[in-house]
Amino acid sequence: MGSMREMVSDRIDRLQESHARSKQKKFGFLVRPGTLILGWVITIIGLITIPLPGQGWLTTFIGVGILSLEQKWAKKLLGWGVHQYDRFFAWYGQKSFRFRMIMLALMIILIWVVFMLTFFLMWHAGTIPWADEFFTWLGFSR
Repeated sequence: MGSMREMVSDRIDRLQESHARSKQKKFGFLVRPGTLILGWVITIIGLITIPLPGQGWLTTFIGVGILSLEQKWAKKLLGWGVHQYDRFFAWYGQKSFRFRMIMLALMIILIWVVFMLTFFLMWHAGTIPWADEFFTWLGFSR
């Protein structure tokens, strides 16, 4: 498997060619808003799926890459983010198995804490009333 930079660059290069051609067609004026909407949707899906098994980071970088077709800040962010990702995993790969397992366990704990805090705050704000019984059982009230 190549670096994240190679994977993202390959996909964005293919998108860039079709993106430029699409702007020349009859409804080319719709390409920019469509690109921005698609880029944000894919970026958000990617961010949500980062802690899940699979390609969350790749999806996030592809979403930012789509945004970079229309936004300069996204192009800079993409370059920086992919570089940091590759740098982190080069460093992480040099660490001992024990260290990596401890880091993995801490990351899973952090993800669950963030998930539970988000769930609690959503319940407290009244957006998930179906959880009333669960939080009442735990001794919380709004």
